[in-house]
Amino acid sequence: MIENVMTNPAYWRDRAARTRAKADSFRYQDSRANLLKIAEEYDRLANYAEQQLLRAPTLKLSGQSP
Repeated sequence: MIENVMTNPAYWRDRAARTRAKADSFRYQDSRANLLKIAEEYDRLANYAEQQLLRAPTLKLSGQSP
């Protein structure tokens, strides 16, 4: 089954955390700032996914049993 990442907040939160970790390794402030902006967008996607799950409780993350 194909996972619907748009309704998986954990996926987006993990992406945000990984992007922040990568930003910490960058030497140049501009590069770091750009990655942190991307991480913020991933957090927004996680919030959106949570809202979608709350609005449509019949949506399930892949791997969950009915």
